[in-house]
Amino acid sequence: MNLFSILAVMLLKSQGLKDNLHQLSKKKMAMTDQELRALIDRIRGNQDFQSEQRRQDIHLLLCECQRLPGLIKSSHPLYLEALDQTWDWVRKNICKFEPKPDLPVQTSLLRWINGYLTWRIKDLYLKQAEQHSREFSLDVNINKDPDNPLTLLDILPDGGFDTPKLSGIDAYIEKLRKPKIQEIFQELERYVKEDPDRIFKKCHPRQHPDCNCQLLCQRLLFKDPPDKLTHISRELGINYNALRAHWKRKCLVLLQKKLKDLGYSGDEES
Repeated sequence: MNLFSILAVMLLKSQGLKDNLHQLSKKKMAMTDQELRALIDRIRGNQDFQSEQRRQDIHLLLCECQRLPGLIKSSHPLYLEALDQTWDWVRKNICKFEPKPDLPVQTSLLRWINGYLTWRIKDLYLKQAEQHSREFSLDVNINKDPDNPLTLLDILPDGGFDTPKLSGIDAYIEKLRKPKIQEIFQELERYVKEDPDRIFKKCHPRQHPDCNCQLLCQRLLFKDPPDKLTHISRELGINYNALRAHWKRKCLVLLQKKLKDLGYSGDEES
């Protein structure tokens, strides 16, 4: 039993209610769409946040949410943490939920929850990547050629860390929780996927058109979980160091430029 489930059970004051909820949770479809809408409306209409009735209704709603077919899953070992954060967010923000008029309430609710849960899962991988980057040294050899050793410092641009300046992207990724930046990130993902001007698709190493920036962005930044450069290198038959240099010097620069075009200036972080 995860942390949220334990806390939810502690909210129940009546053994009879526990038994009812236990039986309810065994049903595949406990509520019709009309009943689900009525439950949400009842919660919205009860502004006494300390009332027993509201706590019971919230618990019923969360039981329904956990049974929604299509709830996003993840193989990340800390997925349950993201799920607990999501249920806590639903509990606090259900009054802000607006069902789509052209969709069933259940479908609208599922999309609403999955939208938040997706970002919490991305947070897990971003934190994992950040931790790995702290453990990685720039002066450690990244190839196995003793006669021509190569480090990450060797493949940085001539201006070192100052050219190109990518700190804006790093800072932006760490602040994904802010709504404005989330909107920009989603728009960036849509743009890269469609690539209407073929800017990302045309940017690729010589003789490797299949290893373009559109593909690398989708597999390294937007995929959950992201692929590893080593896997892409082997799959596409391109030298790992050349691939990593292309990603840093070309693709990240394109991402930075597109972020600015979409309105990201860095002020959103303050």
